[in-house]
Amino acid sequence: MKNRIVILGAGQAGVQVALSLRQGGYKGEVILVGKEPHVPYQRPPLSKQVLKKEWAAERCQFRHIESYAEHDIDLLPGVSAVSVDAVAGKVSLDDGSDWGYDSLVICTGSRLNRLSMAGSLLPDVYYLKTVDDALALSHRLVPDARLAVIGGGYIGLEVAAAARSLGCEVAVIEALDQVMKRSALPEIARYLHQRHQQEGVTFHMNRKVAGLQGTSRVTAVELEDGELVPSDLVMVGVGVRPDLHCIEGSGIATNRGILVDGSCRSSVANIFAAGDVAEMEHPLLEGWHVLESVQNAVSQGKVAAAAILGQEASYTDVPWFWSEQYDCRLQMAGIPRAGDQQVRRENDETGGFSVFTLAEGHLHAVQSINSPRDYMVGRQLISHRSEVSPHILSDHAYNLKELL
Repeated sequence: MKNRIVILGAGQAGVQVALSLRQGGYKGEVILVGKEPHVPYQRPPLSKQVLKKEWAAERCQFRHIESYAEHDIDLLPGVSAVSVDAVAGKVSLDDGSDWGYDSLVICTGSRLNRLSMAGSLLPDVYYLKTVDDALALSHRLVPDARLAVIGGGYIGLEVAAAARSLGCEVAVIEALDQVMKRSALPEIARYLHQRHQQEGVTFHMNRKVAGLQGTSRVTAVELEDGELVPSDLVMVGVGVRPDLHCIEGSGIATNRGILVDGSCRSSVANIFAAGDVAEMEHPLLEGWHVLESVQNAVSQGKVAAAAILGQEASYTDVPWFWSEQYDCRLQMAGIPRAGDQQVRRENDETGGFSVFTLAEGHLHAVQSINSPRDYMVGRQLISHRSEVSPHILSDHAYNLKELL
């Protein structure tokens, strides 16, 4: 076998690994395995531009199909890995083929958490993970359609915003007492909650779902206290988990995701992981994290490729995230820590604001609504581990760029 690198997963991380290998001068085989039949595409527009019918699906593609051949990347669409034999250095795919490798990069991403209750298999119940999911749901988002969104996280709120822009009646059902509680600071969450209410979205907070009612189609979502939320269709957004099914019994160490070091190496020689499936101890964060973002997938993809090529590489980028809901652009960098002081900074130009979190003068996170300059400076301050005064952060007349 000549030198061969197999990449499992043709999402953002997998494509980045493949391209970075070629850009780094790798001359051997690059096999890119994608479980979807489509040309590899980016996912963020699915819950925004695609759902709102503003973009055709093809616009989401990373590159045209011809580009993979031009870079001598062997794209295998529509197949998935069944198992990894780390001892033999072999991957088995669900089309019956086996592929030996010199290095393996696991970029299998995440799997949806799905409902398992009465009515959860009705045809009007949707999830949003793939372009096919987005197109199917978009087709049903028509004026006056009653949409129940189960889950008030990133995806749930973005779908709610898209649906309202298309004239749907929208109700959001959230089991916790705050929307986006696992990611957004309380002030940011309150603002978004109120913004959705201004647009006519109804919220059922601190409420759990008991089941979905209907026979041939959904008619209502039943809450645990018996209340019914009338609905013509349901979108479920209750989180994801790393897709680890193909590495069972492989000996690769896992926790929530595949445990990797700063160079994206797993516990097994010549096996790497990047993107939503990887769990890393980040130098700027506390503890181990699975970071579900485009930025993380790109950064880890580059690091994994560099490590395979024998270059010094470690992941030190500040993690960042974003969301678009109505006229609100939420930008976040870093991860808040327990006990952090929170400082709010107003933006008189846009009407937006930012919330910074810090301890002992060191910034850990910034979350901004329509305040891109504050966000960008905050991101750099986190990266540089600069000391900063809470008083300066709160002074909206002070030019934060002077801190750099």
